[in-house]
Amino acid sequence: MIRHRRWFTSGIALAAHRRVAVVLAALLIVAGCGGIASPSVAPVSPASSPPSPTTAATAAPTQAPSAAPTPTVVPSAKPELMVVAVGDSIPFNSREDCPGCTGFVDRYADDLRAATGETVGVRNLSQHNGLQVQGLLDELDAGSERAQVLSDADAIIIGIAHNDTPWNVDDDVCDGAGGDGPDWSKYTAACIATEVKRYTPKYEAVFERIAEMRAGKPTVLRAINRYNDWNGWPGHPLPPEGVAATAAAIVAWNEMICGAAEANGFVCADISTAFNGKDGTQPSGELLADDYTHPSDKGNEVIAAVLAKLGFAPLAP
Repeated sequence: MIRHRRWFTSGIALAAHRRVAVVLAALLIVAGCGGIASPSVAPVSPASSPPSPTTAATAAPTQAPSAAPTPTVVPSAKPELMVVAVGDSIPFNSREDCPGCTGFVDRYADDLRAATGETVGVRNLSQHNGLQVQGLLDELDAGSERAQVLSDADAIIIGIAHNDTPWNVDDDVCDGAGGDGPDWSKYTAACIATEVKRYTPKYEAVFERIAEMRAGKPTVLRAINRYNDWNGWPGHPLPPEGVAATAAAIVAWNEMICGAAEANGFVCADISTAFNGKDGTQPSGELLADDYTHPSDKGNEVIAAVLAKLGFAPLAP
């Protein structure tokens, strides 16, 4: 295909050379009859003759160039309030995960706009890369992009609850590298408590560091906890011990996350109850997208509603 395209191009070039030769011959004939006209050509109105190639590239295609000044383009005004989200892929709202969905971060920004009457922008800095809490903590060093954006935020949403639970890591004390087939019989209260103790300082550091960036400034501080994306997974039914183990671990995990958040001035949105019921054993079902991990459009709507019910203080009553 490439060779054919090159051959075709050389054929066009040959034809062009032949046309140039014909034109030159005609000009020689004209010269013999009375000479070539002076190279000084009078301006031609664009209305009566096509513009030269130079003019065509710079003038409007259907009218003569105007002497009027070029209008000044005014940049859009900076939003009065800025919502910033950081965390894992749950707030990210990837089009591959949930095509056509409106993420809960954008929905929350709309709710904040309605509550305050102010213009609201969004910087969603969450990441679709398996981000864990230690990774987010590492990105909050002074001078980092996230630190700078968070320092200027009026509302902050943190969603970093998903990728550190024992069945999502290989160095946990419950079943280690269990992969996609965890040994639920090993998920005891003792191993779950050990994992919570191991991760508590990391979550506390994340919320503390972000709160410090906005110290003394009116800011909506929100965190979301973890829902269950194992119970009800199509084609992978959980045995009763799996339902019990995931529910128990998520309860403990959410107590850790919300405790660390609330100790630093954040309000924790209980997404777990909204998705999985009061006892945590209800499947998330249609609230998850086809990958049965990320929120569906309806799930995003539910998360945004839970966040909105917490109010918008101190930016709105």
